[in-house]
Amino acid sequence: MQNVLPAWRQFLIFQSPHQLLSYTAGTGASIAAGLFLFVGLPRLLGQQTIPPDILAGTLAFCLAVSLRVPYEVQPIRWRVTAAFPDLMADRIARVLAGIDYLPDDRSRGSTLYRLALPRSLAWLRWRECAVEVRVQGGDITITGARIAVRHVQRALRQA
Repeated sequence: MQNVLPAWRQFLIFQSPHQLLSYTAGTGASIAAGLFLFVGLPRLLGQQTIPPDILAGTLAFCLAVSLRVPYEVQPIRWRVTAAFPDLMADRIARVLAGIDYLPDDRSRGSTLYRLALPRSLAWLRWRECAVEVRVQGGDITITGARIAVRHVQRALRQA
């Protein structure tokens, strides 16, 4: 597998303003809920509050762990050579459908798959999550989110 982004660009974990905005909104809501649970709820129940250093450490750990999500949707490319590329492309389509990726746009030799989300979570749809499967002769090139391409790679190796 090969990273599509140049080396300097890989350190900028967010690929678009929309991705940064939705990540910030989701993380902010999670932090607010966590602070309510860890600070507000004990006060409402008359219990002793959690010390600030423990809260700060927990918050820093959670923020660091949450950055894995944007990292996992960074684009990578994987090339496969197959004797029967159409059968392989069908297998890839089934694997992607198994992780809720549906075909969105088809052009000559290329299919773009997007993550299927309910309407209530449409604001979380990042274009960075898309996966493109391109068939050229006996070669199949899969370009897209790291987590989806890795899932396809594991599924094809196990078959």
